Amino acid sequence: MLEYCVCPWCERMIMLDSEFDSGFCCYCGTHILYSEARDELLNGLRAAVPDDLAIEADLSELIDEEPAENTFGLDECKEKRAAAQTFLGKWDFENAFKAFSEALEWYPNDFESRCGAMVAGILRLKDTENWERYLSECIDKIRSQNDWNMANAALEYTLDIMKRFLSKGGRYVSPSYTVGFFEKVTRSFPVLKQTAAEILAHCLNIENAPFTPAARLDRETTKFAVGNCPAEPDKNLRRGMLVVLKCHCDKRVKEELCRALYVYDRTVWLRAKDTARINDAVELCEQVTGGEYPPDDVRIVLNTMYDFLMMGALEPNAAEHEKLLFLSTVYTYEQIRRMERFFSGFLFFNKLYAEIYLKQRGATLISGEYKRIQAKIAELQAENS
Repeated sequence: MLEYCVCPWCERMIMLDSEFDSGFCCYCGTHILYSEARDELLNGLRAAVPDDLAIEADLSELIDEEPAENTFGLDECKEKRAAAQTFLGKWDFENAFKAFSEALEWYPNDFESRCGAMVAGILRLKDTENWERYLSECIDKIRSQNDWNMANAALEYTLDIMKRFLSKGGRYVSPSYTVGFFEKVTRSFPVLKQTAAEILAHCLNIENAPFTPAARLDRETTKFAVGNCPAEPDKNLRRGMLVVLKCHCDKRVKEELCRALYVYDRTVWLRAKDTARINDAVELCEQVTGGEYPPDDVRIVLNTMYDFLMMGALEPNAAEHEKLLFLSTVYTYEQIRRMERFFSGFLFFNKLYAEIYLKQRGATLISGEYKRIQAKIAELQAENS
């Protein structure tokens, strides 16, 4: 922590970090001890007051630490801000963003313009990759409760307009770029987390599950896709799914979204041995069972991931031995071991585990690991009989 001191050599007031034993005078360059420089200051203060007064030097009362705020450009800022607000009222977000940005160039400390730039920047929808930066810049400038209230109101307005966009013509924004923004909204503004989760759930469904009934209907009414979409589908779905699980209050929506992202029409992931998507599903199981999520959410994820990873709801006409033969070529031994903590209570999983284990170098029918798996299989068969 920086403290006011006086250099014993040039007798000028300086600031030194109290966590270090010594430092340098910024005027004469002398290497000095913090204790000596601090005592030099306190001794000077004591000499100026009666001896019977004990001084705990609070320099914030003796020295004006904050210079008078420079108001240069404030009038021009207000003028640009008024013009920006007019554009905002007309839903001309492109010109509103430009005017708010010009206002901040005149007076960077104007928090109202900072909030306006965030709103207009988000609602013009054409640079979704910058949404998180706009929000971060706004949060970094917050210095009081009034600033928090203003930022909260600005985001509430933004999310309300965004919901209207999504309900008119099926427009959507790319969660590949905006999931960081929604994460930050739910963390910093808890009162808005439900609305943010609803919007993110919609975007995840439309972007990543185009063949589900809800997404198909929405896509058929879509006039154009809003935002810069990635060249290929996002393979990290768990990040957005975790936000929805944590913040959305409707269990039905959470379960339907999870199944839409990971189960419906997803056999192609397994046929292509898409390791990135498989690992994403396993990591979702690992994160949701870490203790932060309620039992209902854990149940939703584990049941859904079993249907995906063990083909519980995929290829319903395939026989069990056909699924075993196919999946034993998909998963590595490391992947199946990670899955055991979630699916060890399923007979089919343990049969698959045994098949994959035997493919490992050095694996035998008499090894301890294989005997353990067979014992589990026998236990489950006895329970099911």
